[in-house]
Amino acid sequence: MEENNIHTVRVLIVDPNAQLREILRDILTRGIGVEDVQDAKDGNEALNLMRDFPPDVVIADSVMKPINGIQMTKIIRSEESEFDHFTPVIILSSHADVSEIVGARDVGANEYLAKPVSAKILELRLHAVIDHPRPFVRADNFFGPDRRRQETDNYKGDNRRESEAVLVDREGE
Repeated sequence: MEENNIHTVRVLIVDPNAQLREILRDILTRGIGVEDVQDAKDGNEALNLMRDFPPDVVIADSVMKPINGIQMTKIIRSEESEFDHFTPVIILSSHADVSEIVGARDVGANEYLAKPVSAKILELRLHAVIDHPRPFVRADNFFGPDRRRQETDNYKGDNRRESEAVLVDREGE
C-alpha cells in the first residue's frame, strides 16, 4: 500500500466495549483519515464479519469471550485459515503484562498497545504495519511477522532455533 494513502485502508476494530469501539472509530476516521472502519464486539463476530469485509488491519482487544484477540490472531495466522494470513493485527490490552505481550508476539501479532491508547501512538502503529511492514517468517511453530525489529550482524549469542526460519511473502506462501 502506498504511503500517505491511509484513507484507503480497511480497519476492523474488535473490542467488547462499545464506547471504546466508538472512540477508536473516531480516532481512525476523523483523526487519522481512515474511511472504511467496521467493528465487532468479540473475536467470533469479527471472524464472521471478515468473510464479507476482508480488512487491511485488525485492531483487537486481548480479553474477550468467546474468542479473544490473541486466539483470533492465531486463527488468522493458521495454515487452515480461510483468511489472509498476512493481515496485520494490532492487539490492545488493559492487562499489559510481559506474559501477555509474549503470547501475542508468539501467535503472530504485529503490534501490541496498552490501553489507554493515544491517537498518536495508534496512528504511528497503523502506519508502521501498513507503510513499513516487517517481513513474515515461517518456522516449525510460528508464522507471522519477523520478531526482530532490526537487523544486526554483531549478535554473538547462541542460535536457539532448532531449524531455520524462512522469510515468506504473499506469492511464496
